[in-house]
Amino acid sequence: MTLALLAAILAPPEEGPMMVIPLDGGRMAQTMAWASGNGFALLGIGPLPGSVLVYGKRKQVTQAAWQHNSIVVKAPAIFCGSLSSTPRKS
Repeated sequence: MTLALLAAILAPPEEGPMMVIPLDGGRMAQTMAWASGNGFALLGIGPLPGSVLVYGKRKQVTQAAWQHNSIVVKAPAIFCGSLSSTPRKS
């Protein structure tokens, strides 16, 4: 039950703001480079070392993140109010 609750809390939305966290200690510049190179809108710096906030579709962001040894989680709640209405990047 606890694991299911944790997964629900951290699960990124189908589309919207997400936090990308490098698992290998990658630098923020590297994360920003591949994220923007894949067409995700960069929203800002995440609260964890090397993490960035992006706007995109979960499937595409997650696939790219795995290729770069990173994980994707729901953006921190402090950002949800101001980022949830961010327009999509075409």
